[in-house]
Amino acid sequence: MEYRQIKRGFDIIGALIGLVVLSPVFIATALVAYSVQGTPILFTQDRVTAGNRVFRLLKFRSMRPVAQAPLDDAGDHARLTVFGRIIRATSIDELPSLINVLRGDLSLIGPRPLTTDYLPLYTPTQLRRHEVRAGLSGLAQVSGRNALSWDEKFDLDIAYVESFSFALDVRILLRTFTTVLSREGVSRPGEATTGSYGGSLRSDSVVFEQIARTRDLVQWMALTRTVERIGLCEMSTSASAVRTIRFVTNPRNPAFDADEHEALDREVIRLLVNRARASDADLALCSLPAAGSAANLYFESGFRPVSQVPLAAGLGITARPGADDLLCCDLWPDLTSATVGLAS
Repeated sequence: MEYRQIKRGFDIIGALIGLVVLSPVFIATALVAYSVQGTPILFTQDRVTAGNRVFRLLKFRSMRPVAQAPLDDAGDHARLTVFGRIIRATSIDELPSLINVLRGDLSLIGPRPLTTDYLPLYTPTQLRRHEVRAGLSGLAQVSGRNALSWDEKFDLDIAYVESFSFALDVRILLRTFTTVLSREGVSRPGEATTGSYGGSLRSDSVVFEQIARTRDLVQWMALTRTVERIGLCEMSTSASAVRTIRFVTNPRNPAFDADEHEALDREVIRLLVNRARASDADLALCSLPAAGSAANLYFESGFRPVSQVPLAAGLGITARPGADDLLCCDLWPDLTSATVGLAS
């Protein structure tokens, strides 16, 4: 009998044992959460498991609602409570997810279940992580957790799918205990949790080399794989939910024909938009390029005149008087970044 056929039995037994043994911790956490944070005690969110099936993940709530965050700052670091930091560092916030294991939503071991809005952002290879049931712990969680980049985590998820076995699950389970006790990789350096996944930052043709960074501005030089300069890239913070991007191309390299130049420019814009989305922004702004073909590349990437983006008006962003030369991209159509901040 294949391991895939009996793994569900191990999950049920393991979840039952976990709920019974850890029931005192479960009850004590619920009582403290109620006294410190009030209701709701549990955080629920749509996540994706095997076969792209959507389910409601259960966790102990570790953050204040967005409405209760400090003015002008609804980021994870501002919303995370002291109690929340403790239960996240110790992984106690994950205990209610054992109920998801009993329901069949999760396995004890598998790729972490992520939010539904990431589905259209996966590459075809990354989408293979849903060939198996999502898990409470996985190869990525015991190999660096949130200290890894999203691309690195997805590489490990695919490695798990391709090496699926009882022996691998046992090794991951044993390493999970040491990872939890050591509290390694709870968040990325300098961040409260982990940034959002904005799309892959890998490219077969373009490399971003950082040349400057301040609190509100990052600059890169975009290069080809053969170290030919493509142009200067910039992303600045206009507001907590808005990023302004700029791409200034280098003089055309005669070694590349027009189609190659256009393909490189398109790839640079893709990577800039993904970086803006990964910074938990809702909108990306840029000035309308003068050249028609360059403008079309921005339109292909989802940019529109700012007057055509409803969310921009809601945030008080308007085009300059007498012109509509400011482009805007809604990075999370039908969503806001506030809904995906707990995707770890």
